[in-house]
Parts: sequence; structure tokens; C-alpha cells
Amino acid sequence: MPRAFRGPHTSSTALDIGVYGARGVPSTYSGYETFLTLLLPELAKRGDRVTMYCRSGEDFTNDDWQGVHRKVLPTIPGKNFSTLSHGLVAGVAARFARHDVVLVVNVANAAYCALSRYTRQPVVLNVDGQEWLRGKWGNSAKTIFLRSAQISRHCASALIADGAAMADIYRDEFASDTTVIPYCVTNGDWTKDPATVQNLGLEPYRYLLIAGRHNPENNIDRIVRDYAAGSHPLPLVVLGTANYDSPVTTAIAELAERDERIRMLGHVGDRNAFFDLVHHAKVYLHGHSVGGTNPSLVEAMGTGSRIAAFDTAFSREVLGDNAEYFNLDETAGPNAGLNSLDRAVTTILDDNPTHDLHVRDQTAARAGDLYNVDDVVGAYRDLLAAAANSRRPVSLRTRWAAGTRANAASR
Repeated sequence: MPRAFRGPHTSSTALDIGVYGARGVPSTYSGYETFLTLLLPELAKRGDRVTMYCRSGEDFTNDDWQGVHRKVLPTIPGKNFSTLSHGLVAGVAARFARHDVVLVVNVANAAYCALSRYTRQPVVLNVDGQEWLRGKWGNSAKTIFLRSAQISRHCASALIADGAAMADIYRDEFASDTTVIPYCVTNGDWTKDPATVQNLGLEPYRYLLIAGRHNPENNIDRIVRDYAAGSHPLPLVVLGTANYDSPVTTAIAELAERDERIRMLGHVGDRNAFFDLVHHAKVYLHGHSVGGTNPSLVEAMGTGSRIAAFDTAFSREVLGDNAEYFNLDETAGPNAGLNSLDRAVTTILDDNPTHDLHVRDQTAARAGDLYNVDDVVGAYRDLLAAAANSRRPVSLRTRWAAGTRANAASR
């Protein structure tokens, strides 16, 4: 039985923490990299020594950033080799550095975690999402991700699932105990500035927006296609790119060439500008289909957005009743997905201003309650300390695990 989570760790003993699996910090490229950009300085502020092993070929240097020690290590470039090659080098470097505990992100690094665990260096692995289902990977890569998920419980001292639904998948499919710790809101220093969107020729609350990496499972091209087939007068702003030659990007660009309502703005690295674009959208569209908790969705909630989300267990766990839901089921009829998306968007567009503001406030409040920085960082600190102090696998029961079937069965 997992030990109960009792709140932020209060020990005065500092931890020496090594971290790898992401490109480096700071970064705005992906969800867990943006999250590490917030998490690692917070751990450093609490007195821990934090070392981030960064990938070469990026804009990282061997120095300190906001209290985080950065060490750049070599990697083989390319989406199929970058993670695995860097994970091997970083795993060896972390072991020789004799950190008290190592934090690793991305389940593809599971085998490298074994290097630490079986030489008595505790290692905590954030398994992230269902990488083996992502359309951007070929069959060989999908097999590696699936096999890594299957062996992860044998390789790490502790596993982190970013949501209760993901914890259920790891329990049901891989017989693995996980500690549920989600991503957190990262817009604490942001203040609304409508000039950001006005300078782009947009009118606040008079456009739709979708954001995310241009990977097939995020459904961005399908949503843009269905939007183009409709007659909504509000323009659709598309944010995001891909780190490879993505057919999704090509499909969106072709649609944008034929429909002037569609505007592609690419990757927005300025976080305040990104939050402004998300907040000032009349509707924020979320099409991610592969679990678990999506960091960009949590960020959108934190800005007080009106959200229409692809109907999955992961979306409903995060949003609850604070969203309209749609599907993209093309097998249910020629316009089934279009009608579902259109209904969700129209419901928000037709809402009265008072209720619209109420839902926005409720959404932001839910994000602040469930996904606040202090609780999430505290839970990470607790788990890292528990792993560092034990030679056996550990897991903690957190407030976010309340929805798991495993916990429901144990009560």
C-alpha cells in the first residue's frame, strides 16, 4: 500500500538531484520541458542542489541558470535518436556524479534508469504520456516506447503518472504502482495585456485558437479541416510546430492558403505572449487524444480560457464540467465530427457575457486549486526525498490520485 502524502517535505536536509530526459532548461518546446523550467528552480530555492543534463545542439551552456547547474552532453540529432542517445550518456554521467536521487522524464529512458537503480542510486521516472500510441513514431519507435513502459517498474525506484487516468493505465496494462503528480500552472507572473493580440491584427475574444505540437494524435489538422468546412465568422489562430517534417503542418498550411480565416502563427516562445493569445481567444480548442494530463491544457485553464476539448478521460479528469466536449468520429456519419465540434464551439459563442465570465473564473479557480505550483513542487520534493531515503521501490498517495480505480477499490 502506498504511503499517504502528508504535504510538502519539511526536512532541512538538502538533496543532490540529477535530472535528464528533456532538452534542457529553460525551454518552451514541450510540456514537460516547460514544466521542468518551473520545477527545477523551485527545488533549488528550497535548498536542493539540482543538475540538469542538457542536450547539445540547443542553446544551452555549461553554467548556472536560476540556481540550476547545467551540463551539456552530446546527443545524436533527429527525432528517432536524440532522446535515446542523450539518455544513455546522461544516465552514465548522473551515476558517476553520485547524486542522492535522479529525476528522469520520458518513459523511453526506462532502461537507463536501471543503470542507477541497480547500482543503488535512487531514480524517479516521470513516464509522461502514451508515447507508443503517437502517430509521429514509426513501428520500431512505438515498440521501444511500449517495451519501456512494460519494464519501467523494474527499472526505476518510483514512477510518476501525471494523472489518475494515466495511473490506471499503468496499473491495468503494466501492473505498475505510480505516484500521481500532475503538471502545474506556469503563468503566475502573467498579467493580461490585450495589446499583444491587437498588435497581431486580432480582436480580443473575437477569434478561436488551437495550440500544440503538429503531431497526428493532437488532431490539429482535423480540427482545422472541420473548421474550414464550417462557416464560423471568427478567425482560427493555429499555434505550434513540429520538430520534424510533419504532414500535419503541410495539411494545415494547405487549408490556410485556401481559407483566409485560418492564421498560422507557429511557435510562440514568449510565455506572456502565449498566455495572452490563449486567454483572449473566444474559444480555446484542445484536440489531444493521447494521455495523460496535458500541460498546455492546464496552462489554458490557468489563464481563464473558455475551452472546447476532445472528449477523452484525460480531458475530463483535468477540466471536469468547465468545458464543452466534442468528438471527431468520422465513422458515425459524413459530418459527425464536424457537427460535434460545431456544437461545442457554437455553445460557447452563443453564451451570454455574464455566464461566459463565470465559467472563465471557475476554470481558472479549478486550475489554481488542483494544479498550483506549491502543491505540485511539494509532492515532487516528497517523492524524491522518499526515494532517496529508501532502497526499495516507493510510491506516495497524493490528492490527485483520488480518482484512480486502484484507490477506489482500496477504500
